[in-house]
Amino acid sequence: MRAGDTLYLIAQRFNTTVQAILAANPSIVPERLYIGQVICVPQAQTTCPVGSTTYVIRSGDTLAAIARRFNTTVQALLAANPGIVPERLYIGQVICVPQPASGCPIGTSPYEIKAGDTLANIAARFNIPLRDLLNANPGVVPERLYIGQVICIPQPKAEEPSCPTLNFYVIRRGDTLATIAGIFNVTVQQIINVNPGINPYALYVDQVICIPASPSPTRIVISIATKTLSLYREGRLVRSYPVATGKPTTPTPRGTFTIVNKQINPGGPFGTRWMGLSKPHYGIHGTNNPASIGTAASNGCVRMYNEDVNVLFNQVAVGTVVNIY
Repeated sequence: MRAGDTLYLIAQRFNTTVQAILAANPSIVPERLYIGQVICVPQAQTTCPVGSTTYVIRSGDTLAAIARRFNTTVQALLAANPGIVPERLYIGQVICVPQPASGCPIGTSPYEIKAGDTLANIAARFNIPLRDLLNANPGVVPERLYIGQVICIPQPKAEEPSCPTLNFYVIRRGDTLATIAGIFNVTVQQIINVNPGINPYALYVDQVICIPASPSPTRIVISIATKTLSLYREGRLVRSYPVATGKPTTPTPRGTFTIVNKQINPGGPFGTRWMGLSKPHYGIHGTNNPASIGTAASNGCVRMYNEDVNVLFNQVAVGTVVNIY
């Protein structure tokens, strides 16, 4: 690092993106660069054909996970990236993501009909109501399914409990009430009190529980310039995420706000999670357009990848301070 350097200027100099640099340097804090600091700069961006978009590999990525995120297939990714080695992806690598052929919206997954399939047994296999499967495929005739036909499988809907604090938490693999209590600075007994009937020893993935109100130990800092959202806990950086912010004509508001409500599966352009800000009509949410992340594309809200906003949703409570600059 030299005097005057910013991640944006470095990205321009090396024909890459701020998101690619952050992915290649997971512990870097964009607001705390210092002279003499050494960072890794990934290779320049790949030129992708018209109709596809670029994606920068992050820690933990696999082609299967990327295919699910963009509603495409591993085979389509391999075809769009000749020479790529699935077992040797590296952080900062830029790949091309083709448009989904299935046309399935975010929140659903494509499924190819096989011999013997019926909508009833597909619904049972994926643990979803038959009516939800029919609603997700309005043009499908149940009596005329054919082998190779692609339909859309909706995600199972999580049932939200009555929660006066509006602090919802979605159980993930490995969660216990003790670990959840530690995240939100409350006690296990307080969680049990606001979730009557809960069995602490029989939690299940995607179960939705209510979190009691308490002073939040977390803080969110959003940089419009670098298109990043950073989560801090007790003053220490926990993780940074790439985001999309407002367009020049509909800018993201700057200032200090708080999270005032949370919603699971708001749907449409809001993706899988919504966290409303004290600035009316603005919030942090998922997206049905993952290719927009890292750009100025929203109507003022802050967009995240759905898998990222799902994690953040479980880390912050109503009342969390959000600084946007």
